[in-house]
Amino acid sequence: MAGKTFPDIYCSKMTVDRLTVYLASTGKGAFRVGLGLNASSHPAHFFRRLFPDARLTEDDAMNRPLAEAVEASLRDRPRGKPLSMDVSLTPFQWAVLEIVAAIPFGQTRTYGAVASMVGRPLAARAVGQVMGGNPLPLIFP
Repeated sequence: MAGKTFPDIYCSKMTVDRLTVYLASTGKGAFRVGLGLNASSHPAHFFRRLFPDARLTEDDAMNRPLAEAVEASLRDRPRGKPLSMDVSLTPFQWAVLEIVAAIPFGQTRTYGAVASMVGRPLAARAVGQVMGGNPLPLIFP
């Protein structure tokens, strides 16, 4: 990501059972979610390896909407109001993530099935790449 500039990134973390959820937002909205089991890193340290040139600040208040959305996802509850996001995705990536977000809690779909659902039945590998680079897991599980 040489030459790319990042906005200020506000970090925090939450723990649910043994799962540590690292949260990052910008002034525009949810930016990234990271996951760790029994993890104890400070949020800024967690995101520093991903965004070494960004200005990282620990701030729970800036991440409150993202934390509430993550909590709702983990508890299989409706999110309430829409979550503002600061992510750059192609139309295909958005389509994949929206389809995946609509899969009922506890159910799964293959990458091939998701590819068919977005109208690209031969794009299973591309769906896998989208999911591998998903910036907001738990929001788009």
